[in-house]
Amino acid sequence: MRIVIAEPDMIADIIGRPYAHNYVKPDVFVNIFKPLIGSHNLLVSEGHEHERTRKMLNPAFHFVNLRSMVSIMTNETAKAIDKLFSTSQSKYIDLHMEMSNLTLSIIMSSAFGKDSSTVGSFNQTMYQTINEVLDAIRYRLMYTITQIPFLSRLPFWHKKVIDNGVRQITLSVEQVISDRRQGQSISLCSGPDLLDLLLSAVDSDGKSFTDEEIKDQALTFVLAGHETTSNLMSWVMYVLMTNESVFRACREEVDKVLPNGTDPTYELVGNLVVCEAILQETLRLYPPAPLFVRKCMREHIIGKEGQRQLHIPVGTTIVINTYTLHRRADYWPRPLEFDYTRWVRDPITDLKPKLSHPFCYLPFAAGPRNCIGQHFAMLEAKVMLAMFVQRCNFVIEPGQKIVPEFTITMRPKHGLRAQVSKRL
Repeated sequence: MRIVIAEPDMIADIIGRPYAHNYVKPDVFVNIFKPLIGSHNLLVSEGHEHERTRKMLNPAFHFVNLRSMVSIMTNETAKAIDKLFSTSQSKYIDLHMEMSNLTLSIIMSSAFGKDSSTVGSFNQTMYQTINEVLDAIRYRLMYTITQIPFLSRLPFWHKKVIDNGVRQITLSVEQVISDRRQGQSISLCSGPDLLDLLLSAVDSDGKSFTDEEIKDQALTFVLAGHETTSNLMSWVMYVLMTNESVFRACREEVDKVLPNGTDPTYELVGNLVVCEAILQETLRLYPPAPLFVRKCMREHIIGKEGQRQLHIPVGTTIVINTYTLHRRADYWPRPLEFDYTRWVRDPITDLKPKLSHPFCYLPFAAGPRNCIGQHFAMLEAKVMLAMFVQRCNFVIEPGQKIVPEFTITMRPKHGLRAQVSKRL
């Protein structure tokens, strides 16, 4: 049995901390990603393994470590913008593809650092192969091949692309881990990068991650950090190009906080409250993960007592529809209108406006399985947004049909074609 839910009280009883142990991610979800990222990672692990891993990785996303990664974000974004200026030359380009390449370069540099001898071939292998494997995974998911165990094992429908790609990626990452252990590669951050943090993490018993666990975790960061943030940035660019007042408010703030081409720093990015609000409103209307799924492992009743409740039998698949949830008129005034001001912090207290319900806004999920990298993603998105608005003008290609495609994540189905030019 499958139930689709977009009711905050019921969602709280599924993913909230007191009840999350009643549910797991279903096998079909695990099977989608397992070929690429294995099974020893935060995305698909369950129970004690997930709890142990989460505790070991939480320090990696402490603000001190995030601060040291801002230089990577600014450097990679500056290089991407310079490349656009040199290649676009008044032509329309696919901004979604450009954002995808940029977020991949940022997360790769943040995860694997620099190796003077092999970094060139490693990056080339990863860029090309990860995108090929993800496209094959999307294809197999769209045609329900992954969901049928018998079909998923047959050597058809891009299975060879996945098998060969995963083999190349695995060998490359294993080599990078070995190089780092032997001191033959270094972090690109001013502090430790994600690979350093994975290598140094220990659990409560003093045990470290195995090399296989490090590989799986690192690839999970690359997969999740690349795909979701590139989609967010594609949608926010679409909003800026189709809403002049939003673009003007964003640019005015950037020019004030980062005058005369000042590069973003961790401290300065914290002052970009309008940019932050624009990103949060984009996440409301265009959540990168429009659906997420849980499977009931213990019989359970959800919903408030005295109100509408549902009995959930063991084995029931729960689909949480964040796309619908984020557009409910009873929780969001003018739900279909893009209104970033609903997120602007109080200028005196610096506090965000209170949500109508703690579970009515779930761009990064919630509870013990919420996205561990959400602060990294928001920091990265603010840096990218500020630098693009600071340095570029954008014009959307007329006549495009911009519609969302619901696959693993939600992205513009036909891309996002635009003209990018240097701001004068």
